[in-house]
Amino acid sequence: MMLINNKEKVECIHDSGSQIISMSAEIASNLGLSYNPNIVLNMQSANSTMDNVPCTIGNITVYLQIHILRSSAYNILLGRPFDVLTRSIINTLSDVETTIAITDPNTGQRRTIPTFPRSKSKRNHCQNVCFKTEAPHCFHRQRHG
Repeated sequence: MMLINNKEKVECIHDSGSQIISMSAEIASNLGLSYNPNIVLNMQSANSTMDNVPCTIGNITVYLQIHILRSSAYNILLGRPFDVLTRSIINTLSDVETTIAITDPNTGQRRTIPTFPRSKSKRNHCQNVCFKTEAPHCFHRQRHG
């Protein structure tokens, strides 16, 4: 989970193939975030944007420009702009385990974050981040045990 706008922890999906960071309109509304509906991307479903939304992972806070989607299959999608800002490094440990190392753009502090197959929660209750990652199907195999 990522703390959004200093209000609520929201599940995120990491997809370095996406050219934007996006959020569902429902989540934006639930968080009480205001956005500019006059900004429209040349995409089928993006309908506005929010600038400088504080997003916290552990003790690292980054300010993101987030595009709002009317209907999406996820809460928040962290795309390539997130990777560039945080200088993220993806480390695939096995076919089911991946971590993301990020750097605070202001302090240089680094943090390594575990990721989990989508809609699987792991024993991550003591940490305040739970990235979900979109990966090829082979990375989403069921664990036994």
